[in-house]
Amino acid sequence: MPPIGENTYIVNDGKFAFIVDPGGLPEAVIKNASGFEVLYILLTHSHFDHIYALREVADAFPKASVCIHRLDRPALSSEGNLAYSFGEDFSYTGRVDIELSDGQTLDFNGRSIKVLHTPGHTEGGVCFYIGSDGLLFSGDTLFRSSVGRSDFPGGDADLLERSIREKLYTLPGGTRVWPGHDEPTDIAWERQRNMFVRA
Repeated sequence: MPPIGENTYIVNDGKFAFIVDPGGLPEAVIKNASGFEVLYILLTHSHFDHIYALREVADAFPKASVCIHRLDRPALSSEGNLAYSFGEDFSYTGRVDIELSDGQTLDFNGRSIKVLHTPGHTEGGVCFYIGSDGLLFSGDTLFRSSVGRSDFPGGDADLLERSIREKLYTLPGGTRVWPGHDEPTDIAWERQRNMFVRA
């Protein structure tokens, strides 16, 4: 999402797809996902730069389940989404189909998407892990050589560090990390080189 640079992901297996964090450019997201049957719209957390296109994308794919952790759901339609910090008047009051919880799995045409509750950036922040493919969508929990901010309402630096150590650094080193901002990385790199949280 320009100018914030939020990453939206469309993941497909040739027939089915899921979308992670539709933060902007709804027309582009809809166009690129339209050739697939979208099963889920997955939200790593409720900050507005990750949900700014959610209304349009959810309307375009009415059969897709909109999913967010129960602790972050209230912030979708409140000041907790931080839109006011960027001079925006935005809230999402549309449907939420699945309230996520830690350890829950979502079926993606035979693959399991595992929900990892990783509070610290927000109370209900989550990452999505597909172990069969070695993929992790980390939202704003973990970045390449960095971590998410913990000074926003609902943030907690100690919780964020614990989430990364206990939930993410325990994954296989080859796990490819697709963060909410900036470039991808992998777990092995972060264990060794992340100056904020070392293994």
